[in-house]
Amino acid sequence: MQQEERLKIIMQLLHERTRLTTREIAEHFAISFDTARRDVIKLTATGQAMRIHGGLMAINQQDVPDFLARSQIQSPLKKKMAQVAKKFIHQGDLAYIGPSTTLQLLCQLLNGEDLTVVTNSIDNALALLASPLPKVKLLAGDLAKDNRWTYSAAALASLKLMRPNIALVGTSLVRQDGIYLPNSKDAELIRTATTRARKVVVIAEKFKFINENNSPFLATSLDKIDVLITDVSLPDEYRTWFNPRTQIISGSRKE
Repeated sequence: MQQEERLKIIMQLLHERTRLTTREIAEHFAISFDTARRDVIKLTATGQAMRIHGGLMAINQQDVPDFLARSQIQSPLKKKMAQVAKKFIHQGDLAYIGPSTTLQLLCQLLNGEDLTVVTNSIDNALALLASPLPKVKLLAGDLAKDNRWTYSAAALASLKLMRPNIALVGTSLVRQDGIYLPNSKDAELIRTATTRARKVVVIAEKFKFINENNSPFLATSLDKIDVLITDVSLPDEYRTWFNPRTQIISGSRKE
């Protein structure tokens, strides 16, 4: 059995049991402990499950985990995706960077760069404190404490007066008509940023194309996306959703 098939079955088992040990996975598939451990690493690296001592714990697929829970998922692929995203940001740019655990890693990479970052993410702003540059414009407003971003009518109005060189945003769900978020205010701000920006870069792991979490609010349509950065190569089924001009890049190699 190929790894992709095992991963689907493991996710089904997690849905039923909530927790699985690496030993249980090895016994279920009659595979070596090392092979089972690689399956555990694959699922946690892509954010589909939470790694715990000795195995895996399910992430509620109906609800999007809050920012702090997601930030505990240590993924080398997220770091690679952040490194790819950095290549699209240039000296002197005005860059909108939205809330996202991967984009927080990107902000860490931008310290010392001569540009201006606009964000409504508390964690992005904190990640940019290590150096006098880049300049940071933190959009003010009410604080969503669970996901650590701000929103206000004034922030939205301010963003509408900007023309960012680039907007880099995350998503919790990808469907054929667009990217979706669980909160209407967050989606409205992202929608404004992607409408105003000259270039739109979206960060989305492969599992966000297939999960069923509760993210009902459209943030932007797929035809507005210039660059899609994923963790692994996308099947042709999903590639056909995008405009032919959209550049699709995985964290490990250019597509």
